Amino acid sequence: MNCSNCQKELDQIDFRGIVINECSSCHGRWFDRGELQKAKDNTDEDLCWLDFDPFTKNEKHFNVIPEEAGICPKCSEKMSSLAYADSGVVIEKCEQCRGVWLDDGEFKKIIVYLENLMMTHSASEYVVDSFKQFVEIVTGPDSRISEAKDFLVILKLLKLRAAVEHSKIAELTNKIYQYLPFL
Repeated sequence: MNCSNCQKELDQIDFRGIVINECSSCHGRWFDRGELQKAKDNTDEDLCWLDFDPFTKNEKHFNVIPEEAGICPKCSEKMSSLAYADSGVVIEKCEQCRGVWLDDGEFKKIIVYLENLMMTHSASEYVVDSFKQFVEIVTGPDSRISEAKDFLVILKLLKLRAAVEHSKIAELTNKIYQYLPFL
C-alpha cells in the first residue's frame, strides 16, 4: 500500500495496540474498518461509549465536504473528505474498502475534541446518554457486554459530573457514607 499524500510505501506499526499502516515520510495513517474506533477506545477507556464510525448511515457528527480527497491506499478508489463535527479535523474515508485516512496529528486532535466534549457534558446530558446507552445494551451494534461496559462508563461520568455540578449534595452523601460505613 502507498501513502495517499506522498505515494511512498506504508509501513506497518503498532498504534495503541493495533497494527495499522503509516507513512514514514508524512506520518499519515491508514485505519482499516473498525481500527480507528479501537484506537480511540485503547487511548482512553472513558471515551469508549462515544461511537466513532464514519460509515454509519445515521452518523450525525460527520459532514461531507467538497474538499479534494486522495486515492485510497488499499483499493485505489477515490476517497471522500469528511469534517468531524466542529473539531477542525477532516478525515478521508473510502466507501469501497471502508478504511479511513488521517493526516499527521489528526488522531490526537480527534481525541482532544472528544475529551473536551466529554468534560463539558452536563449531568442532564449524561442522564440522556445513559438512557440511550441502556437501550443499546439490547439493540446496539456491539456485543451486550461491550454495550454494558459503555453504560457503566456513562454512569461513572454522570456521577462525577453530578458531584461537580451539585457539590453540596456530594459532600452530604460522602458524610452519610462516612458515618454509615455499612451502606
